[in-house]
Amino acid sequence: MAAPLEKHRTMQDIVYGAIKERVLNADYQPGQRLMTADLASEFGMSRMPVREALQRLEAATGLVTLIPHRGAVVNGISVGDLREIFELRAVLEGLAAQMAMPNMTPELLSQMKETNAQIGRCNIEDDEEIFVSLNYEFHRPIWESCNAPRLNSILHTLYEASRGYRYKSIKVPGRLTNVVQEHQEIIDAFERNDVEGIERTVRGHYRHTLNSLQNGPGKPTDVPTP
Repeated sequence: MAAPLEKHRTMQDIVYGAIKERVLNADYQPGQRLMTADLASEFGMSRMPVREALQRLEAATGLVTLIPHRGAVVNGISVGDLREIFELRAVLEGLAAQMAMPNMTPELLSQMKETNAQIGRCNIEDDEEIFVSLNYEFHRPIWESCNAPRLNSILHTLYEASRGYRYKSIKVPGRLTNVVQEHQEIIDAFERNDVEGIERTVRGHYRHTLNSLQNGPGKPTDVPTP
């Protein structure tokens, strides 16, 4: 039966929300194929809004991986991948922050403060796409200020690899508040010109994220990502 359409929501919004909830509730299992044609038929709409919803879901949450011209696959979470990604990020992001220290201007720090304030105003139940964008904008000045193109490239690769994990971590109760506080501690260390403290603070930020993922609701098991 087709899902009823709500006038204030687009068809893409409805499909996006429905698929997201089914993945998070384990109605769709890791490795399961989501066919565009089947979803279009179920929701009683054309394939276009379904394709757009799947593209949006991949970009915003990392919960699925698109298959060109076919649909998507539900991503699993591997404990090994999770630990590797965030341990690498902890070390390399700490190094990048140390290297960025001489180049962090008051203007960049002001920009980071404003971005962090916007993150604090997010309603994570509805604003995951906004959070993902703002979180990227918070960390980007640090990456760019380290003046190390190879390191910058590696950090962007690891950031992309952690999309699905990052989305799940922010769903852990209280984690959004902690993220805002940890971001502020990073800003404070930059303002103090605390070279040793900034590395310690940044490392702690990513290890806290890892800990919340490993111990929070819906903690991962050794399920490989397709």
